[in-house]
Amino acid sequence: MKYFLGGIVVLLAITGMTRLYFNLTDDFRVANITYDLPFAAPWKSAVLSADDNVVIDQILNQKFSYIGKGAQCYAFGSEDGNYVLKFFKFKHLRPSWLAYLLPPGEYKTNYFAIKEKKLKSVFDAYDLAYREDKDNAALIYLHLVPVDGFHKQAIVFDKMGIERKIDLNPTVFLIQRKGVTLRTRLNQLLSEGHVGQAKQSIDQILNMYISEYKKGIYDRDHGVMVNAGFIGNHPFHLDAGKFAKIEKLKDKDLYSEDLALVIWKIEKWIKDAYPEYREELFPFLEERYHAYTGGHYDRLGINLDLFKKRRHLPVLNPSL
Repeated sequence: MKYFLGGIVVLLAITGMTRLYFNLTDDFRVANITYDLPFAAPWKSAVLSADDNVVIDQILNQKFSYIGKGAQCYAFGSEDGNYVLKFFKFKHLRPSWLAYLLPPGEYKTNYFAIKEKKLKSVFDAYDLAYREDKDNAALIYLHLVPVDGFHKQAIVFDKMGIERKIDLNPTVFLIQRKGVTLRTRLNQLLSEGHVGQAKQSIDQILNMYISEYKKGIYDRDHGVMVNAGFIGNHPFHLDAGKFAKIEKLKDKDLYSEDLALVIWKIEKWIKDAYPEYREELFPFLEERYHAYTGGHYDRLGINLDLFKKRRHLPVLNPSL
């Protein structure tokens, strides 16, 4: 019994220390932001002009402080407050080391295939955003694979304030302009009663989505309140990790359905956060939906289950 209780105490101590470590560091370390791909990479990093190199060097000459982590990236903010440096979290994108110990079989094969598809979907999404929607994604540079002659470094301060120097060529990273979320922008405006400016901001976001639909770009995330926002007065996506290319989306009948969900998400936030503006903003959103699609916005007809499924569609070639 004494050994049993001692084992329990040791296990609890290890568990507590592990949780403390994760709380203090978010598990940011070089091993979690680098990965030697086990397949031939289909992506190419952009060829930088002399002017591009000057801009990127000016950005990277600053030090970056830890902002936080999302589902796919660790984010660091520049000293001047204008840029975000993001590193991909391979901890969830690559197979667990335990999986390599499994005997050959269908389960192991499927597990590795799922991990590869997930990684490719994230990389494909950012590659698409950089090539076809760079302005709306606020991407300055995307580095998915090593490049000969790329000798750049970044100095970052992790969550604990420890300075780290990161060799960027073997590291997957991106540089993005920094902005505020739509939720933050609307909070600022509506808390001060600037309903007209709030309408203008919402319409700018909707117009951005329309411009992407017409290019066949589909954001499977739909987190419009926190994953869309503004840099100054320019709308943008904070996270392009769920982008997909779907040519059929150019059809108004299809993108009308998606725009309805985006509007429903905005309405839900207004209803919860500023119900006093519901009577003014809901008719405005209905009018904008009609202006963009020619149809009638039916908030009661939103099929949330359908959109949840679409968020987790087969990641390489999602189909509506």
